[in-house]
Amino acid sequence: MGWAASTGEIPPPLNEKRPAPAWLLRGPVSTGHPPAAAKPAHPGPATPPPALKFKGGWSPAGRASQGLAEPGAEDNASGGGKARAREFAGRSEEMMSAMKTEFLCVLLLCGAVFTSPSQETYRRLRRGARSYKVTCRDGKTQMTYRQHDSWLRPLLRGNQVEHCWCDGGRAQCHSVPVRSCSEPWCFNGGTCRQALYSSDFVCQCPEGFMGKLCEIDATATCYKDQGVAYRGTWSTAESGAECANWNSSGLAMKPYSGRRPNAIRLGLGNHNYCRNPDQDSKPWCYVFKAGKYVSEFCSTPACAKVAEEDGDCYTGNGLAYRGTRSHTKSGASCLPWNSVFLTSKIYTAWKSNAPALGLGKHNHCRNPDGDAQPWCHVWKDRQLTWEYCDVPQCVTCGLRQYKRPQFRIKGGLFADITSHPWQAAIFVKNRRSPGERFLCGGILISSCWVLSAAHCFQERYPPHHLKVFLGRTYRLVPGEEEQMFEVEKYIIHKEFDDDTYDNDIALLHLKSDSLTCARESASVRTICLPDASLQLPDWTECELSGYGKHESSSPFFSERLKEAHVRLYPSSRCTSQHLFNRTVTNNMLCAGDTRSGGDHTNLHDACQGDSGGPLVCMKDNHMTLVGIISWGLGCGRKDVPGVYTKVTNYLDWIRDNTRP
Repeated sequence: MGWAASTGEIPPPLNEKRPAPAWLLRGPVSTGHPPAAAKPAHPGPATPPPALKFKGGWSPAGRASQGLAEPGAEDNASGGGKARAREFAGRSEEMMSAMKTEFLCVLLLCGAVFTSPSQETYRRLRRGARSYKVTCRDGKTQMTYRQHDSWLRPLLRGNQVEHCWCDGGRAQCHSVPVRSCSEPWCFNGGTCRQALYSSDFVCQCPEGFMGKLCEIDATATCYKDQGVAYRGTWSTAESGAECANWNSSGLAMKPYSGRRPNAIRLGLGNHNYCRNPDQDSKPWCYVFKAGKYVSEFCSTPACAKVAEEDGDCYTGNGLAYRGTRSHTKSGASCLPWNSVFLTSKIYTAWKSNAPALGLGKHNHCRNPDGDAQPWCHVWKDRQLTWEYCDVPQCVTCGLRQYKRPQFRIKGGLFADITSHPWQAAIFVKNRRSPGERFLCGGILISSCWVLSAAHCFQERYPPHHLKVFLGRTYRLVPGEEEQMFEVEKYIIHKEFDDDTYDNDIALLHLKSDSLTCARESASVRTICLPDASLQLPDWTECELSGYGKHESSSPFFSERLKEAHVRLYPSSRCTSQHLFNRTVTNNMLCAGDTRSGGDHTNLHDACQGDSGGPLVCMKDNHMTLVGIISWGLGCGRKDVPGVYTKVTNYLDWIRDNTRP
């Protein structure tokens, strides 16, 4: 313990003399009160010792100074030269002995004064005072660690793992035996390895990913939209300042730091890369300025917009298309809408409502008459005619205005329909009472077709007893942009097995008086169907949604749409052995919540009433349908996944049954 800690006083400067330690004083240790008669440490002229003066110098005083004669003094005084010489020699020896003693004391005192500060400092460090300024930067993990921190890291060669610790600014590492993790912790297809004799684990990331959980995309060079999903490595603010590490102790009281319980989900952690955890307009970070941490937008570049994002594609039949394409499908160039060759045509730049139709002094493709798609006038084979343009149709499936859920409930999170605009709610007419009751979930895959689970229609309801609601956040409350449709017909897979739930898939055809049914909006949009070759990595995180129960014991369905986050299980973990000997076929896939420490009260999962709903995953920036909610053993049971119909196995069946 140092000076201030032991005495409560501020230590003197190193060049200021300190009092002699107690062990050097011959008297009792001071109690803080001055003694009755303090003895000076060194004799001085203020209190000269009694002495006798001789012709050769000074001698300590004897009894003669008090007027008393020592024995033999008279003989000495009478002129005994030898006696005086002996007396002088003896007293000289006494004086030299006293001077040696005083000189030794002075040396010891000086040694105590000059060595005391360094001894105090040494003791202070040895007693475990931890300096947080000492850090280690691991080039392999790209992480910064504090003094005495330990971690695992994979070796580049083989399947080996090293255990490392930060010691004096250097990482000390050695190999340790490992095994496969009991839980799939790693993102983006990373392989999890756990130390054989501890709970420490490490993720061996696929090429292009890094971070403790492979959550960082090292290949991301720009951000899309607001950058909420950005997981790249940009770490510079717009001012040029370097971003602070999200784990910095100075950010402990900030609303967003690497120590939040949901930090990984928000992209935060032991790094200083730009993120957008609060859905701001673009990625940002904290920087240290003027003695405090402040937030700043990052200089991360935004990704270039593709055709469908900058308006150079059309939706629906292209009535609203205002892009700049000016060639037809045959390659011919469009004539300007104000060309002198068009004076006899109906749709020209001189039409009274030309600006509203998008016509003017340009030759860009338009659809002013509500045709099937954008077109333009062309001069071809010496004749004035028209042709459809080569404008591509926008791919809007799987796009959404995602709103981060604010309320956590058992089994998942409350959600808004704009986050899952392909979600359908299927109702059936009550047999013995007026009105309808909720039946199952569904998935909008095109304007007039909805996918669902075959087991929802085992009772073979008449089609006109069914209704489909789109754009509804609350199960029983109409939405502002809600669309309701009756069902013209529904198709159950011919090989559906109501015992094993194999081929658990059905199609509902919506009834409409026109060629189209559902109108696209923020609350209603189709989901993208996958390619037949789609292969997502094991443990990919995906989403499901529905109006089902919060837990299996609940008597009621959810009053509001919910979402849940689950991971795709590898086929080796989706077997009868892992599902209590229930039949599992190649037409099924498994997904579940793999978070550590979870139990049946907080694990995400589908439940009764969610059947027929979607299991969707991100693919090429579009949400893509991977599974249809089918069956499970209870709801939210640890290490027991839910089972879904594998959509890639039914693409031909879907196309064959939805052809006009």
